[in-house]
Parts: sequence; structure tokens; C-alpha cells
Amino acid sequence: MRTPTNPPPGWRPSHDSLSAAAEQGGLADLVEPSSPLVPVLAAAGQRFLRPLHVQVVGRPGAGRDTMARALRERLALTVTGPGEDPRAAADADLWLHVLAGPPRRADHELLSSLPADRIIVVLGKADTHPDWEAATDVARRSSTHLGLPVHVVSQLLACADLDAAEFDALTRLAAERTEMPSMAGRFLVGAPGSAERLLRQGLLRRIDAHGISTALRLIAEESAEAADADALNRALHARSGVPQLGAAFGDRVGRVRFWREVEVRAELERAAARGCDRVNAERLLAAGGVG
Repeated sequence: MRTPTNPPPGWRPSHDSLSAAAEQGGLADLVEPSSPLVPVLAAAGQRFLRPLHVQVVGRPGAGRDTMARALRERLALTVTGPGEDPRAAADADLWLHVLAGPPRRADHELLSSLPADRIIVVLGKADTHPDWEAATDVARRSSTHLGLPVHVVSQLLACADLDAAEFDALTRLAAERTEMPSMAGRFLVGAPGSAERLLRQGLLRRIDAHGISTALRLIAEESAEAADADALNRALHARSGVPQLGAAFGDRVGRVRFWREVEVRAELERAAARGCDRVNAERLLAAGGVG
């Protein structure tokens, strides 16, 4: 039986008994309890229902580790980042490729090695661009170059966790009408090692220039989004672009299900080839679904 390489055009989730049982966690119930297929189906069923698993990839320096953390914290996804367990990476359903700027040869090579129907591309570190619109323009040109959508994100803002002392410092700066200069280095006033300079260095490290500018504006406007540190963190999270990636992941759930159905049927094919209750294995394979 031929194993498909891509979902066929117009594919929709199948509703045969095998597919339905996989969705309901009842694959092993499709055969008699005494069948040697029971452990095969039970294991395949567990894999079918495993959490959506994303692997974060990209060139070193693109912010892959922070991106992995952002996906875990903002979207509650199971994520494998760079240098993490390669066995976990082998179970990836989707790949999120992080660009640090316009795509380079290494980006093209990596993208060409991944399943084209399950890739999401982001332009990370949007906060390092002059403004969000400039980052959006880079993403737009990158999208044209790659032939794929490119989403703009600031993984740093998505991980913002300012504490009360930092919020108070930002409130003071806003009251002093401090503005974020176009060059972040000019924000670092005060003698080297002074409390003020260390404070500003910490803010730049935590939320960067765009985050500081956004925070100062919200506080100066007396926005409810900056009522306290927790509210401000939520506001920065919302502006990071990472929560909006939920729709991109959702759009690919059908493709993930397709490949998980392929996995179930591949396990049955291997079982049949080994002579493991071949009659029932072939009966289930003939039920329909992908193939």
C-alpha cells in the first residue's frame, strides 16, 4: 500500500471506524482483547492523541531559545528548542523557523529540508527594528522571497515578566517624560555601574527598546493596560505577535491529523507484514482513511 507524501488536494479528516476510534482513544477496542494487535493499537492510539509538538529551528543567533520559551508560555505548546532532546525533535508535528532578518542561504537550505505543508516562518526580534512597521516590511519582502507567509514577532516581549520594582521605575521615567531615543545606547544615562544605568540596562535586556517605549506610552496615558506590573506584562505579551500565531498553528491541525493517521496505518501495515493478526490488521486497513 502506498504511503502518501502530502495530503491530497481538498483532503478532509476521514470518518471511518479507524479514524473515529483514534480520535476517541479506542483503537485497541477494534479487535478482540486476546488479539496480539491490542498493544500495537494501544501504542499507536497514544501517539495519535499526543499533544501538538513544535520544533523551533533557524540559524544560530535568531532567538530560537527565547522563541521556544514564548511558545510554551503564551500558547502552552509542547516545544523542542535547539540543543534539546533529539528524540523529542523526532516527534515534531510542526516546525517554526525563526528568521533574524531577510532569509539567507542557510535559511533556504533548512526550509527545503522540512515538510513544506507543516512549516511556520516568523521574523523574530521585531523589537530590534526601528519600529514595528519596519519589521513588517522586512517580513513582507521575506515572504515574497520565500513564497511562504512570514509572521512578525518579538519573542522578548512575549516573555516579558517585569516585577513591581521595574514597573515603579518605568512609572517614574514616564512621570519624568522620558522617551526612548532612536538609538538604544542613548537610553543608558548615568555613570557606569550607577544604580540608574544598571536599571536601564536591565530594562533593555528584559524588554528592549520597543518594549520600553510601549510601556512608557501606556503608563503616560494612564491606560488600564498599565495599571500594574502584571497588567503591563499582559499588554506586552499581546503586542508581541506570538499569541496571534495560534491561528497559524490552528490552520495546520488538519495536516497534523493527516500525518498521524498515516502513522497509525503504517503501524498496522508493519504488524500485518510481521504476521501479527494479519486478518484483522488488513480488515482495519481496508476500512478507509488515508492511503
